[in-house]
Amino acid sequence: MNNTIMLNLILKFPAYVKRGYDLTDSSLNFDRKNIKSIVYAGMGGSALAGDILKEILSPVSKIGIEVVRNYDLPEYAGKDTFVIISSFSGNTEETISCFKSALKRGSKIIAVSSGGEVEKLAKKNKITHIKLPVEIPPRTALGMTLFALLKKIEAFYCDLKLSRMISDVISRMDDYSYDIDTAKMLSKMMQNRIPIFYVDSSFSSVARRCANQVSENAKHFAHFNLIPEMNHNEIVGLKMPENLNKSVVIFFLSFRQEHLKNRKRASIIKKIADENDFSTISVDFEDSNLLFNIVDSIILFDLASYYLALYNKVDAVEVKRISLLKKRMKK
Repeated sequence: MNNTIMLNLILKFPAYVKRGYDLTDSSLNFDRKNIKSIVYAGMGGSALAGDILKEILSPVSKIGIEVVRNYDLPEYAGKDTFVIISSFSGNTEETISCFKSALKRGSKIIAVSSGGEVEKLAKKNKITHIKLPVEIPPRTALGMTLFALLKKIEAFYCDLKLSRMISDVISRMDDYSYDIDTAKMLSKMMQNRIPIFYVDSSFSSVARRCANQVSENAKHFAHFNLIPEMNHNEIVGLKMPENLNKSVVIFFLSFRQEHLKNRKRASIIKKIADENDFSTISVDFEDSNLLFNIVDSIILFDLASYYLALYNKVDAVEVKRISLLKKRMKK
């Protein structure tokens, strides 16, 4: 099995952050003043970078940002739309479809991939292309993809607060401290249970990443939902089927930058769950840098998914069912 490979790739996350930022320059091949909307097209781990961008830009952006996980761009996307095309392999069919649509509409485009059809289309149409110079599972390239694009996003916004936040994270990657003990503890809580991740909706990227990594690395079903939305529906469902409380473990991920009302909501939900004999735990990320908290939480749960893969005695790298689906889609 390739579990040692996966561990090494997770431990390289900080290095990939720095490498990604150095992959490109801060130039733009279009006038940012004419842009009225931003659309990020990607799937899986490539799309997750778009979720993070949307979350960290929300406090500073006056331009609407949408992440597309499908074959089509929204109808409003046109010449005044900045479209980011992200596919690690460069051959993701949904993303390629969006790329071709953006070209037809005359959108302003930046593409990122390790090669493939995305690189070919970019070169043919003289589109800015950021090449990811590694051959690794796409989900392990998140740090590189995110920070390569942040170099361009930083140039687009020219926001001092955003630039300081990015540079602070990069400067802390050399001395990043991995919390191995906590990762092992979180992994142990997930053993033989379905993990549920609840988080303030402003940090949906982290909850999605946690569930995705548990699914892909540990071959272990996981679920996530957002606060306050789940307060209006899912909280009622935490009752059945019988013995549900013995089958799941609930993780409440808390961030210093979350809405205070949602922190209060999470505390109340946890108390209700505890009163009904659910296994729960709060995991807090209290750094003053929003972006660092996102990176830190992702690395922690990436590690937890690795240790869960060891417990499940599965190959943390292989994703046979994804490969099988792609093979059948070509028929």
